[in-house]
Amino acid sequence: MKPMLAGLAAVLFLTIPALADAPVATLTADGRGTEMVVPDIAVVTIGVESRGRTASAALAANSTDLTRAIGAIRAAGVADKDIGTSGFGIDPVYAEQKEGETNTPPAIIGYQVSNSVTVTIRDIAKSGGILDAVVNAGANQVNGISFDVSDPKAAHEAALKAAIAEALAKGELMADAAGVKLVRVLSVSTAQGGGPRPVFVSMALKAAPTAPVMPGQQSLDATAAISWEIAPK
Repeated sequence: MKPMLAGLAAVLFLTIPALADAPVATLTADGRGTEMVVPDIAVVTIGVESRGRTASAALAANSTDLTRAIGAIRAAGVADKDIGTSGFGIDPVYAEQKEGETNTPPAIIGYQVSNSVTVTIRDIAKSGGILDAVVNAGANQVNGISFDVSDPKAAHEAALKAAIAEALAKGELMADAAGVKLVRVLSVSTAQGGGPRPVFVSMALKAAPTAPVMPGQQSLDATAAISWEIAPK
């Protein structure tokens, strides 16, 4: 009898780990939360393109116009830390080739200098007036405007809570429909989205009535996914 008992004990010992390694039934639900915010910051790229017979002449004209434009930006109350060079280039300007001249290099007839600055406007109500001022001062390019929120923390947290709440509600609904019960949470993952919305505008070539700048509303989004261990009811 003793050998039989020893053999049974060995079988039981071997089967316990196997049961422990059995796969756990799970259920996963996801959720999405959105919080609407009104942007309070505008970011705009302003530039000057200038041409001259020589590179130095084009550069001198460009520097003069851009210096005036930056002066107008500063005069509107924008701090130097919110004004940064974002692009600079000097390129030759070639003569237009006539028919039959394709085998000869085109002649250089001048140079073009491009220089741009990215400006962060923290008082969004001043955006239209600043655009008008820089155009009057000599800027001839406005490449685009984007909007942002100076303090998005509270909105992101609200969106995250809404995403988790939706995932919890969906998980309970799915478990009830499937005839199972939620035993315990195995994992929770989250992600945040949303951000500045670019708005492209035409090149400004001359002064005009004050340009309306309306940021509207933007959505700050969050997603969540929750996994549970489940068991039969």
